[in-house]
Amino acid sequence: MNEKRVILKKGKERSIQQNRHPWIFSGAIDSASESILPGDLAFIYSFDGEFLAQGYFNLENSLAGRILSFNKKPIQEVIAEKIKAAKNLRLSLMDLSSTNCFRLINAEEDGLSGLIVDSYDQVLVMQINTAGMQQLKQIIIETLCKEMSPLSIYEKSTSRARSQEDLPPEEGFVYGKEIPEITVQENGVSFIVSIVEGQKTGFFLDQREMRKKVGQLSKGRRLLNCFSYSGGFSLHALKGGASHVTSIDSCAKASALCQRNSDLAGFSNHIILQEDVFDFLKKDDLKSYDFIILDPPAFAKKRGEIDAAALGYQQINETVFKQCNPGTLLLTCSCSYYIDMDHFKQIVFKAASSSKREVKILSRHIQALDHPVSLYHPEGDYLKSLLLWIE
Repeated sequence: MNEKRVILKKGKERSIQQNRHPWIFSGAIDSASESILPGDLAFIYSFDGEFLAQGYFNLENSLAGRILSFNKKPIQEVIAEKIKAAKNLRLSLMDLSSTNCFRLINAEEDGLSGLIVDSYDQVLVMQINTAGMQQLKQIIIETLCKEMSPLSIYEKSTSRARSQEDLPPEEGFVYGKEIPEITVQENGVSFIVSIVEGQKTGFFLDQREMRKKVGQLSKGRRLLNCFSYSGGFSLHALKGGASHVTSIDSCAKASALCQRNSDLAGFSNHIILQEDVFDFLKKDDLKSYDFIILDPPAFAKKRGEIDAAALGYQQINETVFKQCNPGTLLLTCSCSYYIDMDHFKQIVFKAASSSKREVKILSRHIQALDHPVSLYHPEGDYLKSLLLWIE
């Protein structure tokens, strides 16, 4: 029998049997077949010989295994079932008449650890982050073609997570036509998405509901959108009746795309600045605005950066609190996984206290429905935001 096996230490099976957590750390493994290479599939057994699950492994890493199934079905069937289930969930929730871009596969949250797939109308953008998913790449592409009938699939596997798996970056069209950019709809607002040159997969789909909320609250307001990227919050605010919007981002390509999106929508009351946000906030007194968006990139990309990130979040929020007008709305966000909501609230509390401003929480982050979080994988709940009223 040539079955590849991983045997857990006695008692470590509880994480799978009771918690159904998809990760297996090296410290939980008692023994493994010598033939298991990075990314190989293997069946997982308890110390007493009970079958638990199947997954793929990289035994050289601390996070050594990732579960794909709690049965022994052929992996082609497992992948097909999970992609079909993810598709059906999104199509049951999304109003495609007003929004035709969404996250199709959300890694662990859809039972496919190491795989992200975003759908931009008829173009799919795929991100593979692990050696295990790399080995399953062709099965994934074939299944996506069958389920979604895309015009093209673009692979954008360039995240830093790949380096931990000794994988080089891979980028390019892996199926269909070469479509470098596409115009999509989100909440009835049109956006140009740069498939090839855009950040992440091209657009930050996880903020969809908060962009909608900003649009609903923007009528007659003057809005400052910091870290604006391609103008998602800005265009929703303008559509919602904002009297003026200033968008600011340090990236030249992002600012150029923001300008193109603004021109596409035909807005004239929109100023786009390419500038460092921290420098801008230091020199501007913010009295010209009564709605401010702080949605920066992750300040903490690894655990050792938590303290520096917390200080960064505190400083940028404190700057806004000290300078803004009474009656200002502030949407402040963090996508740093290593800073959870309780920690983020404490950081914002310190910023408010230091600035001696009265601040109320009006709303917390509204999860986009295409970004579900598995109860068995709370680590997937990375994005948090607070909508604040500054008295």
